[in-house]
Amino acid sequence: MVSPVIVAVALIAWAFSVHLPLVYTVLGLGWLLPTLELIGYRSGRRVYVDVAHGLSSYLIAVYAIGGVFGTIVTVFLAGLLPVFTNIAGVLLWPVWGVAIVFGVAIALPFIGFYNRTFGRVSPMRHIAIGYGMAIALTVIPAMFRLVFAYINYPVGTSITPSSTSNTGFTLSVNVMEALGNPTYPPLLLATIFGAIAMTGILVSSIHGWRYASSRSEYHEVGRRVGNMVGLIFGVLYSIFAFWYLYTVYQYSPTMAWSIFGHPPSYLPSAFYSVYKPTFTLSWMLYMNIALGLIILALLLISLKVVSRPVEALKLVLTPLLMDSAELMNGLAHMPYAVVPPVSAAEALIKTYGLDFTLNVAKWLTVSQLLTPEINALLKVVSVEPGLLVGSLVFFAFFNVLLLYVIYAALSWRRTTTAMGV
Repeated sequence: MVSPVIVAVALIAWAFSVHLPLVYTVLGLGWLLPTLELIGYRSGRRVYVDVAHGLSSYLIAVYAIGGVFGTIVTVFLAGLLPVFTNIAGVLLWPVWGVAIVFGVAIALPFIGFYNRTFGRVSPMRHIAIGYGMAIALTVIPAMFRLVFAYINYPVGTSITPSSTSNTGFTLSVNVMEALGNPTYPPLLLATIFGAIAMTGILVSSIHGWRYASSRSEYHEVGRRVGNMVGLIFGVLYSIFAFWYLYTVYQYSPTMAWSIFGHPPSYLPSAFYSVYKPTFTLSWMLYMNIALGLIILALLLISLKVVSRPVEALKLVLTPLLMDSAELMNGLAHMPYAVVPPVSAAEALIKTYGLDFTLNVAKWLTVSQLLTPEINALLKVVSVEPGLLVGSLVFFAFFNVLLLYVIYAALSWRRTTTAMGV
């Protein structure tokens, strides 16, 4: 029987792998569309505005589907890792609160308003609405990436013994100190630039595929602009991704060991057993670098040549690279949900002793947070282990059904557009 830990992690990783490309696309479109409008109005070429208008009609649908999978991720975390979700919610509640407010109350109305006001307000006012939408959309990953940075390296955390806590200790976080996390700036910037690059490449792939059979200016502009955006922001993404990997190596020993395939040089050998990762993911790092170079080559080719096979490869490989990079980043924490810093471990040993420090480390692992004793759902799963595997099968069916619905919706849209509806 497959370990419940593996199945639970697989469910969460799967939901993330669908959720993230969708929200990356929304973020990328948020910045790309008003910029296309601005170029169009300033250059006097209406076709740029038409491309932006055509793409904007998909924003709400993609945002809604991404939101559905965001909710699924939340449900999986709350059901399978309730203690971790509760701790993260209590410790970082201002972060979650800002993300939810911007995601539901600000960004979504902005998207609808932007789409519905095309041609109904002055050009500059509509562009201003578009950039307001882009800023609102950026606040959401800015908050969530702070959570990711925190589980890499929990800056601003205080740990004290507690006789009343089930874990034997209590945690508190200074959010302002957490904002100074050294892994946060490169992670956030890589996310923003990566989203814009991925969106540009997807736009260029779709327009390039159609331009191969319909040599219209509309598709030519979409193809050319998408390629240039993908190339420029792809380079920026690579720079900040390597900066992020450098900070991970310096501050998160389990992640560094997992991603680079060996313990970091600063890690004392006495701590090897504490920080040894569950997975060695250096092969994923090399694969991601190779994928990046292949996509770069495809972009350079598509700048000169119109080829449907090239566009199809770009369309498939770009989300694959993004998902692979995110999966590597997430799995590299294992066995930990939150990777304890070496400096904190040394300080806890000095202040409270080795046993207390090992207990803290134990409670920060995913396997400990998945024990049936502290998880009502897993009490049921421990009696009926097939329920978790059944959930995995049902979720796979749901994904297939959703893909069919998206395909049917897009096919219907193309048909009604061709009929002049």
